[in-house]
Amino acid sequence: MVSICLLGGAGEIGGNKILLYGGEGAVFLDFGLNLKKKREYAVGYGFERINRVLRNYLFVGILPMISGVYREDLALDEKILNGARNFSIDCCIISHGHLDHYGSLAFLKAETPIAVSKSMKALIEHSIETSGRTGIDREIFIYKDRRREELKKKVKIEEGLDEVERPLIIFEEGREIGKVPFQVLPIPVDHSIPATFGFRIETGKSSIAYTSDIRFHGVVSKYTEDFIEKTRGVDFLLIEGTRINDSTTRSEDDVKNEVIMETLKKSGKLVSTLVSSLDIDRVRTMIEAAEECGRIPVLSSRIYHLIKTLYEVESKVKLPKLENVKVYFEKRSIIDEGYFLGSTYFRGWLKKIYESLLNTDMLIKPEEISKDQDKYFLIFNSHQYVFELAEIQPIPGSLFIESTSEPHDEEQEIEWEKIENWINLLRLDSRWIHASGHANREDLLKIIREIKPKKVIPIHTENPREFKRLLEKEDIKVEVIQEGEEVKLS
Repeated sequence: MVSICLLGGAGEIGGNKILLYGGEGAVFLDFGLNLKKKREYAVGYGFERINRVLRNYLFVGILPMISGVYREDLALDEKILNGARNFSIDCCIISHGHLDHYGSLAFLKAETPIAVSKSMKALIEHSIETSGRTGIDREIFIYKDRRREELKKKVKIEEGLDEVERPLIIFEEGREIGKVPFQVLPIPVDHSIPATFGFRIETGKSSIAYTSDIRFHGVVSKYTEDFIEKTRGVDFLLIEGTRINDSTTRSEDDVKNEVIMETLKKSGKLVSTLVSSLDIDRVRTMIEAAEECGRIPVLSSRIYHLIKTLYEVESKVKLPKLENVKVYFEKRSIIDEGYFLGSTYFRGWLKKIYESLLNTDMLIKPEEISKDQDKYFLIFNSHQYVFELAEIQPIPGSLFIESTSEPHDEEQEIEWEKIENWINLLRLDSRWIHASGHANREDLLKIIREIKPKKVIPIHTENPREFKRLLEKEDIKVEVIQEGEEVKLS
């Protein structure tokens, strides 16, 4: 008989770690990072010391108290896991490339296979390469034995590879994942990042569906409809509930139309927008909105890098066309007016991007934008790009569009207050125009009613009991599982 244990994502948003185990073996569905808890316990600006990071993550609950799954090269105080349940994991299957679903993979044993799609792997590798992550946090698909690294400096030991690749299983939509316990069918779903998958799992005695993060109002809502069709009648439905208390909705078309309307009001002035660099649908929406308003889309280097990467791996993801876009040329050096690519301040990936575009007309500098502000529509991906707006010096009253999720905790609210200070200092006119990556209450209930599972298990929600309240009058059972609780799927 198969059991389920929610080791993350129970009564909280993100940090999903779903353990399925039985006679056939054991798998994780996602092994995400609990970003909220990490922020709560982060102290100072340095990085966690290598000899205590695993111990501290276990101590504060960022990682679950289980044994047999973690890498052995970190200086772990084994007493902290005395009496912990022991598991042998056959595979970790990842649903999509958001940190709260894959970000803790670096702590798993090096020999644990990781199952991802080709496009998902490219997205994660892009995020690692272009972000500021260092050390352990980067070791998702590669593994560096830290104990061996220090021993080599202390005593003479046989030379070996400093970094080794973790075993990977590349899966494709519509085909069962090979070399894993149980029958696992990956099914694409609609979310705010491409290459997002839900799963149907057959264990022999029961069937399980896992939605991952899901919505109905995106440009690939057909994926969600197909997921419902292929999981109809399962015994257990693990469903995310980020917005179970929220009935509001805004589609991607709504975003596009509102952006066009606001942009057309800003004749003679600059328009800039902030999006998630991984939200390809939103990037495409903004490019199309810019072009329909007669403006030239200008992408941040990180967004351009992601699109180029997905083209290179021949991803099946519908990608924006790049024929009419320009790429923003950041000033990073001290000499040559900020454009000396030999400077150490141009990181490797960024230098390659700029060098590949030097002999084209795609690169555009801030001073060029400043001279003809009404010609351009800037599409940036980080709050730090507000400094680039300061470089450009927008005409007062220029439009700034925030097209990402609203702050959802105190730390993010403080960060947003700083951005608002810059917006006010630059005398920009700001708008929040965004479509969520998650289904609202009505759509979540629609998914449940159409699948008609025998039992619903809420996850990735702060209000799991709301499912019970909403469905108690219908013939659908809801089981609220606490973190760490083991439940037999009978």
